[in-house]
Amino acid sequence: MTLQGKGFFTFNLPDCEGGDPSSILAAAQAAGLSHIIVRIADGSKAVGVDASGVDFTTPVVKALQQGGMAVWGWQYIYGDNPSAEATIAITRTHALGLDGYVMCAGEEYERPGRASAAHQFVTTVRAALKVPIALSSYRFPNYHTKFPWSDFLLSCDLHMPKIYWELAHNAGEQLSESKRQCDALPNAKPYIPSGAAYCASGWSPTAQDITDFLNTAELLSLPAVNFFDWDTSQASLPLTWKAIASFPWPAAPQGNPPGQTPTTVPSAPPITLPDTFLLQFLAALNSHNAAQVSALYDPASIQVWADQILRDSTSIQASFAAFFNSLPAETVFTSPTALVNDDLHMFSWKAGQLTGETILTLKNGKIILDYTFIS
Repeated sequence: MTLQGKGFFTFNLPDCEGGDPSSILAAAQAAGLSHIIVRIADGSKAVGVDASGVDFTTPVVKALQQGGMAVWGWQYIYGDNPSAEATIAITRTHALGLDGYVMCAGEEYERPGRASAAHQFVTTVRAALKVPIALSSYRFPNYHTKFPWSDFLLSCDLHMPKIYWELAHNAGEQLSESKRQCDALPNAKPYIPSGAAYCASGWSPTAQDITDFLNTAELLSLPAVNFFDWDTSQASLPLTWKAIASFPWPAAPQGNPPGQTPTTVPSAPPITLPDTFLLQFLAALNSHNAAQVSALYDPASIQVWADQILRDSTSIQASFAAFFNSLPAETVFTSPTALVNDDLHMFSWKAGQLTGETILTLKNGKIILDYTFIS
């Protein structure tokens, strides 16, 4: 059983419609959801069991399944004790009668030697579970080369990266780039992204973000999407919830096999240089003059570079100065391909031994958003 349609992760079931099974089912059906992914464990500890030992997850799972919903479980894993974490994953999935299982892994698995822990965990779970299993982790693998992607994905059925566009509002761009990178991984699996439906440091997704994310998913022919998390969205982000609920998911989506996804949403044909702004940008880079480059940015611009977020042109100038100092003086930036759509400029580039891709969003001729991926 795979997934099709719209789904939600839950974090704490009592915070979802008060934990009432019938209310959760009614809300899910009203929102047009096809599946729910409930939290079942954290590390080697069960989640969803109260202090007296009563499992309050079971009645919710049963109510949703009886109402025609697919119910999967998710667990955050740390890698310190893969055997114990695998045991609780298997035990909870069997006990709850779940339709699928999702492992969520992050920075703990970027530590040295964690590939063996990943292999031990996922092969143990795979051998014991007959339901589909999925990996949920970083959206941009190129930033996380120490993460054991191939070890995890080898035994998975699906890949569910977290497309959390915090501090930005370009959900569709990030989704397209994430899928391109994930499809290029060894042992790549069918891609089902999880979008942001929560608040963080004063930021929250807008209804337009959600629509952009879902429109892009549809254009990419993805079979399903998820959002994190139900608790926050339903209680604190009513417009986000409404945007998800009102989006008409395609009746019969068809997924693309790994490696067949276009780099971006196919809303504009690819072009080759020259492009006036890109030529200007490349000339500034080749000057190795940080002030000249930063002059192309709006004073309130945002740059995301290798998961580092810079929020103004002054910080961006300092970052470019450090970057240029790290390069040989003779380094030349070239751009073999580019895609331009109004104020959106996307191009690949080379600089000596470095290669990368940059997505620039312009406003009034200045860069307001810069997402750069270096490989």
